Amino acid sequence: MTLTPLITAAEGFPALERLAYDAQEELFLSFRIFDPRTRLRTAELREQGLDTWGDLLALIARRGVRIRMILSDFDPLFTSDLHRRAWASASAFAVRAEGDVQVLVAPHGQDAGWLWRTLLWFKIRARVRALQADDPLKLTPVQRKLLASKPILRPVTLHQKCAVADGRACIIGGLDVDERRFDTPDHDRPAEDTWHDVSMAVTGDFAATLRAHLADTWNAALKCGAASLAQRALPIDAAVHPQGTTQLRLVRTSSTPCTGFRVLEPQPYITEHEEVLIKAIGAARRSIYIETQFLRHLPIARALAEAASRVSDLQCIILLPAEPDRVMFDGDTGWDARHAQALQLRALKTVREGFGDRLALIAPGKPTTAPAGKAAICDASPIYVHAKVTLIDDDFGLVGSANLNGRSMRADTEASVLFRDAATIQALRARLADKWLSEAAGSGDIARAALWTAEAEANAARNPEQRRSFALPFPYERLRRFSRALPILPSNIF
Repeated sequence: MTLTPLITAAEGFPALERLAYDAQEELFLSFRIFDPRTRLRTAELREQGLDTWGDLLALIARRGVRIRMILSDFDPLFTSDLHRRAWASASAFAVRAEGDVQVLVAPHGQDAGWLWRTLLWFKIRARVRALQADDPLKLTPVQRKLLASKPILRPVTLHQKCAVADGRACIIGGLDVDERRFDTPDHDRPAEDTWHDVSMAVTGDFAATLRAHLADTWNAALKCGAASLAQRALPIDAAVHPQGTTQLRLVRTSSTPCTGFRVLEPQPYITEHEEVLIKAIGAARRSIYIETQFLRHLPIARALAEAASRVSDLQCIILLPAEPDRVMFDGDTGWDARHAQALQLRALKTVREGFGDRLALIAPGKPTTAPAGKAAICDASPIYVHAKVTLIDDDFGLVGSANLNGRSMRADTEASVLFRDAATIQALRARLADKWLSEAAGSGDIARAALWTAEAEANAARNPEQRRSFALPFPYERLRRFSRALPILPSNIF
């Protein structure tokens, strides 16, 4: 068994390409976004005349490798661009398929109840009219059906990002595959294209466990009416497989659709991420290190605060983006964006009150002044944190697709790897600290919150070009001013 961290797409993309190329019998993929036009980064593959992921998967299929691909579908009204992109990607893979290739465009089966359709009637009508006015050739089969019958509101998605080759090797993490997601540790790209993420390459029995989970996801998607492209999609015999050992195991979230006139969120079915994290946080003795796109789930925040009160010197370091990408880069100021930030404000307030100065809240930025009119943090171009990493002491590591929000804990389909190898945890913590901190700060005790806070505040006091590292203070007051809570909304889909 091997366990290898992959930091940013500069490491993750070539590793995923190699995993796919080396498959002999089967390649099983499940991604939220997977664009076949994404360029390959492995020089050896490019020398063979393979330019894109579409080229690579076509070659693998011609070699006789069985390919099963799950691409997440999205709400066809409120996230029309993502919905169309999923269908376009699946179609592009399918049109080149030769051999045993099955591709699913897979929605979660949850639909909103009558009450929510009524409350959102004006927004739904506006979206329907926009579709009616659109070029008919751009409409997906789902959108055409929607216009002929009734609106479909899909508040939940398949959010996991993982691949398994031959049931023996896999990559699992939070990184999707397209050109925007490609980034390097230097983040020498426009701010909206910076994408800090972490994945894990794992070999051994864990890969077979993950493959069994993907088979379950496949079968559930078929039951929910997933569209089948390429060959006709058939159920997969999903033999029962153990979820791993205490040292290395698969951690999942999944939910089942439920109906009712006021229903919006699905029924939680597997909530292992929430259960495992709360238990591990409760056992923390020295330090907790977290990278997450969102921290909105109050039970996690309360577990952190309770751990802080129980262990007087417990340290906590949390890295977050300054705002969600749709707020930071797209300028979204809608009620749902403000409510989501209100949930984050509530959670962070709970953690701050628990830890006091033993908490470091970091939102990274590049040592360059943000262009006029663009998103900024402390006058610098932000770095978007998309990783989902939790390291506790030297005996708990979790890397995968699940953020610390209600969606990832109870609604969306998620998958992560839990590992307890001390050497791997220590090495990953050191690599991440080396990335975010200056050389001088990194030579200190990287488990101490005060070291991170001091580095961030010192950077904030300098002009962007004079900063020594990426670490900056999280803009808590900016979050407070933007947030607007709407208690009527269920927190498990934010």
